[in-house]
Amino acid sequence: MIGEPERRLPFLDFLRAIAVLLVINQHMAAAFGKHMGTNKYTDAWLTRNGWIGVDLFFVLSGFFIGSQLWKELKSTGTVSVRNFVIRRGLRIWPLYFFVFVVVFITAHGAPTKQHGWTDLVFISNYVNHGIVQGSWSLCSEEQFYIITPVVLLFFANWTMRRYRIGLMFLLTTLVVIRVLTYIHLAGHLFVRNPVAFAKLYSPFHTHCDGLIVGLFIANLAIEQGKVGAIWKRPALVSIVALGIFVLMGRIQPETLGFLGLALLFGALVWWGRALQAIFFRLRLFYWLSRLSFGMYLNHEYMQSWVLVQMSRRSGVFGSHPTLSTASCVLLLTIVSMSLSAVTYLLVEHPFLVLRTSILRRKVAAPLVAR
Repeated sequence: MIGEPERRLPFLDFLRAIAVLLVINQHMAAAFGKHMGTNKYTDAWLTRNGWIGVDLFFVLSGFFIGSQLWKELKSTGTVSVRNFVIRRGLRIWPLYFFVFVVVFITAHGAPTKQHGWTDLVFISNYVNHGIVQGSWSLCSEEQFYIITPVVLLFFANWTMRRYRIGLMFLLTTLVVIRVLTYIHLAGHLFVRNPVAFAKLYSPFHTHCDGLIVGLFIANLAIEQGKVGAIWKRPALVSIVALGIFVLMGRIQPETLGFLGLALLFGALVWWGRALQAIFFRLRLFYWLSRLSFGMYLNHEYMQSWVLVQMSRRSGVFGSHPTLSTASCVLLLTIVSMSLSAVTYLLVEHPFLVLRTSILRRKVAAPLVAR
């Protein structure tokens, strides 16, 4: 029997569910628009900008990973890179490489398969985008998983406040890098250039704001009793973050938008830690959260099938395109969730059990920075 973790935060399950639904909604609507024509649903702002779900995933990942690392660092004075790799590796790699093998076997044409090596070494966010759909964001997270514990290991004597200052410096540096890169690509900062923006989107060094903000929020959570007065008013923090997000979007969305999103989602995570409403405790959100990784990996491979099935069984594509698009999104969500439940039981869960077994064994003392 697969039960719920003891210390789950319902609102964060809700946010993770929203994140994967945003991504699925955008991709399915885009596929519908490409084959059937655009409509009010495909042109809606939230549909066209469903990619923000990835930024929400980044913030959540940074928060969850940061919570583990900050807690360990504060209680032991160091971090165990070995245990961290086991925790993350046995959570991410089994399903990721399972999907890679399936895609590699079923891919048509040698040129396509030749791109797969970047997925194997987690650099498809820089080179050819690999063959696994959405692997660029997973590669960014893997790079984050490599860098973060190692950095904390070598700066283990820092105070929590000093880490926060360092993270704010990193965010500032990231914006500067993005501005300089955009000017180089577009020729001018205040000009809309989709090609230049696309080149900023995938690389880790130009799009990791959410991961850094997640770390920052996790750090604050560990030090909750010592933070400033404003942080004790999460609703106010969220309102301020929303204002900053809108302002940054108006000033220069291509270079400031990622930071604005990260701050907004970080504020929601900070606020959500205290929200315990019954609505957020719905089992649907919990299971969408648990299955979100599988859904993120598998949904794009089923879009064409969904379009074919809907076109065969419905005559409303022409007369009710908005309803048809919504129906396709709903069907894809159900099918993706069902397939993810199967792969969770057959692929993910056995390795999670193995992970628990390994981590419970007596292990050697963790590495200590010297």
